[in-house]
Amino acid sequence: MPSKGPKKKSVAGTKAFEETLSTTKKMVSTRKTTAKKQREKLAAAEAQTELLPAKGEDLNDDPGQQELGEGTFPPLSDRVSQEDATASADMLSLKKLRSSDQEGTIQIGVEDQYSQDLDITDTDDALFSAENSLPQDERLGRARDLVQEGQIGNAIELYRDILADSPRNVKARNNLGVLYDELDHPELALEQFEAAEGIDPQNVEVLINYGSALGVLARYGEAEHLLLRAVAIDPNSVVVRASVGILSFRRGAYAAAELELRWVCEQDRESARAFYYHGETLNRLGRFDEALIALERATVLQPKNSRAFYTLGHLYDRKHMTEEAALMYRQARELQRK
Repeated sequence: MPSKGPKKKSVAGTKAFEETLSTTKKMVSTRKTTAKKQREKLAAAEAQTELLPAKGEDLNDDPGQQELGEGTFPPLSDRVSQEDATASADMLSLKKLRSSDQEGTIQIGVEDQYSQDLDITDTDDALFSAENSLPQDERLGRARDLVQEGQIGNAIELYRDILADSPRNVKARNNLGVLYDELDHPELALEQFEAAEGIDPQNVEVLINYGSALGVLARYGEAEHLLLRAVAIDPNSVVVRASVGILSFRRGAYAAAELELRWVCEQDRESARAFYYHGETLNRLGRFDEALIALERATVLQPKNSRAFYTLGHLYDRKHMTEEAALMYRQARELQRK
């Protein structure tokens, strides 16, 4: 009579079972390890993003407070023709990035720490390598959209992902540097600009952004070297010459700054940066009536530039226009509170 107890497995069956069990355990362990790494990567990315708080408007400081006296930046000829750069929607420009509400748009060209909102520049003067695949181009467009939507942290993470796949992507490095600069992380910004310049040393957009960031940090000699290279590449660029003028202003070379910024204002009546700095330059030169006209134009183009309103208040005071001065001061205070 057959036994009712469990059948005893053969040696071969037992070995096969043990091998299957071992393989299953390894697969489970591998999945757990992979999931853990993904969670750690996500946590690290979120932590990095949290280190970049949104940058508020800072128009209280005097834009010329770090002047070092007359600089050596050579003024360009007033006979230079107007910029004829072609447009594109991929590169971020400091000028526009830092002054969308104030300037109605620029290019980074050299914006300064006094502008506020983020925007995108439509200049694409660089030649990019063939490694920029279609998926990368699509992600660049998505990153640009995120910036416009105010999702700066997400845009930064997307640029990081692009660079992880394509470290020589100049557009991604330039735009990431601009965002870092806007968020008051100059070291991170300079790292990206330096890398982008090393990849494409003839890229005017990168040279302007890199030089502008150095100028804000009062590293005038290095900034001058980069901007002179941009001038040599594209001497007819309004953006380049605005950057040159602003750097001259920062280092206290007001006569040279006035020449450059006057030319830019004549060529581009919509450049809020140029009108603002031209007005401030004229004020330093004691040409108060001209300064008032330039700054009035700047406030039209940059209605959130509290510094422009504050300086206008001083200029109206000089003309004993007390009511107008009071109105300018009040507007400046309201903008600063926001």
